[in-house]
Amino acid sequence: MKLKTVLAAGAALAFAAVTMPAYAADDSDFNKRCKICHTATGKHTIGPSMLGIMGRTAGTADGFSEKRYSASMIAAGQKGLKWDAKTVDAYILNPTQFLRDYLGDPKATTKMAFPGLKDDGERKAIADYLATLK
Repeated sequence: MKLKTVLAAGAALAFAAVTMPAYAADDSDFNKRCKICHTATGKHTIGPSMLGIMGRTAGTADGFSEKRYSASMIAAGQKGLKWDAKTVDAYILNPTQFLRDYLGDPKATTKMAFPGLKDDGERKAIADYLATLK
């Protein structure tokens, strides 16, 4: 193989690595972080299904018992919280703190055992993936 061809191939790979997003809107981060309690299929498990979450009022999911949500999550929905990429990202950064800030209540809680996800890329990938679940 000629040196020019090798260098051109290497340059193309390096360009692709730099220009491609580090995370894609696929199910890998969702499966790694969320699937233990949530599905993407419409079937509820420990937590509500994430199918159709974008645009949904917090604390509501057809067929998922309201009793399984924390009082704070229901209050957030009653206050007007609807899920979108921005609110999902902020919520999964730190669920309890998100609810406390949103409600202005230092005692607000969630029933999720999930402590939060600090990685910006993973949170974005999860929100992007959830947006595909219609």
